[in-house]
Amino acid sequence: MKPYYKDESVTLYHGDCREILPQLSGPFFVFSDPPYNVGKQYKGWNDNMPEPEYLAFCADWITEVKRLAPELCIYPPSKYYLKYWNMLGEEYKQIVLPWTPEGAIRGGFVNQFASLLTNAKPKERVKDVWYKVQMQGMGYFFKEDNFDHPGYTSEDLTGRVLRYLANPEIPVLDPFGGTGTTARIAKNMGRKCVTIEYSEQWCEFIAKQRMAQMSFFTPANTARTRQGQAVAQFEGFE
Repeated sequence: MKPYYKDESVTLYHGDCREILPQLSGPFFVFSDPPYNVGKQYKGWNDNMPEPEYLAFCADWITEVKRLAPELCIYPPSKYYLKYWNMLGEEYKQIVLPWTPEGAIRGGFVNQFASLLTNAKPKERVKDVWYKVQMQGMGYFFKEDNFDHPGYTSEDLTGRVLRYLANPEIPVLDPFGGTGTTARIAKNMGRKCVTIEYSEQWCEFIAKQRMAQMSFFTPANTARTRQGQAVAQFEGFE
């Protein structure tokens, strides 16, 4: 299996993760923000499947990542939160990601939080509510550059997950590479990462642009904003 891109830290595969994951051997730490099946334009991926087809797709990739990784952290869609939890297992714990700005209306409520599901044992003392994380649900107050990707995962969130939950001795695996955030953060933290991306356009972006961006996130907990300035992250985390 030939990588689309490979350097000393990052290996990127182009294709459907359901075809690539069975060819990998672990162990890994898995962090992933999967497609939400809400009709986003992912440049090739169908994000509007019939629900049974989408859930079968989720069951397939979840089975594979559980085979490869003793510890996982998944950022599930709120619409399918309970179904993800059932597929992952009752031993998984919730991490709550609240924000103050008003978000979208969901089920008649103003949405002001998201959640992670993980079976990882924290590698440092950490709470199960993570305040002031940069999240796209913050709207105007979200200050990271999302590169016009509809499912962008923030560097701030990714950095926290890798710092507090991931075993630094084993590679990180992200089966939905997107803009390459997980790979970029892992590389800047001196960790190895394998990532898979369905869209060749986003693979090209990761290989030619994202892997060259050393200034975005560093272990000193900074991330670049849309204005290109470094800002401190993890403020108020403890």
